[in-house]
Amino acid sequence: MPLIIGADSLAKSKLWVDAAYAVHDDMKSHTGEATSLGRGAVMCKSTKQKLKTKSSTEAEVVGSTDYLPNTIWPRMFSAKQGYELTENIFYQDNQSAFRLEENGRASCGQKSRHINIRYFFTQDRFESEGISVVYCPTDEMLANFFTKPLQSSLFRKFQAILLGHCHVNTLSKSPLPPSEERVENPILEKVRSGANGQTFALPAKKKCPNRWRSHLLPRTRQFSKRASSGHQ
Repeated sequence: MPLIIGADSLAKSKLWVDAAYAVHDDMKSHTGEATSLGRGAVMCKSTKQKLKTKSSTEAEVVGSTDYLPNTIWPRMFSAKQGYELTENIFYQDNQSAFRLEENGRASCGQKSRHINIRYFFTQDRFESEGISVVYCPTDEMLANFFTKPLQSSLFRKFQAILLGHCHVNTLSKSPLPPSEERVENPILEKVRSGANGQTFALPAKKKCPNRWRSHLLPRTRQFSKRASSGHQ
């Protein structure tokens, strides 16, 4: 498949960063990154992290810090060409890492106090460079293409976006049908409301097919006649 690169605007950039925790034999994590201006990936990276981390949150923070220079450099390069980058979006699918990168040490808890202060370089740069950190659902995390094996449909979807055959906006289009259609399943009864307002669906009673009923009905009549004659 050929690579197609296009830009909706040279003033807008989108970046996806993700980390797979402790996937290597030496228990080090793996980082995947992708940058796009609208169609195709202008910059991709898939690297093994250089240090061991104690949680997936820490692995995400380390991966974001490692890729941050690749976020700043395009802005500086574009500025020298006469194009000011006004919108620079950094997508993150780990909410704990999202808070650490946005708030720094203020969001540290008992499991994240040990993280070295140099990894909060991201908070300082996000503020000074005008980078917006945005939460991204896992199913829309384009960097997952570089960190973990994906199922065929999701793999082909991410592949088409990275190669520019589909626009990056197609990431937000869910392949699942609306919830109302999924509830209307022959195996499920109608949705009912609980005491606290929650909704749930109960499995419907399985009905015997008509072709089975036609065979079973004469036998049941025979058994009932035998039983009645035995009592007499």
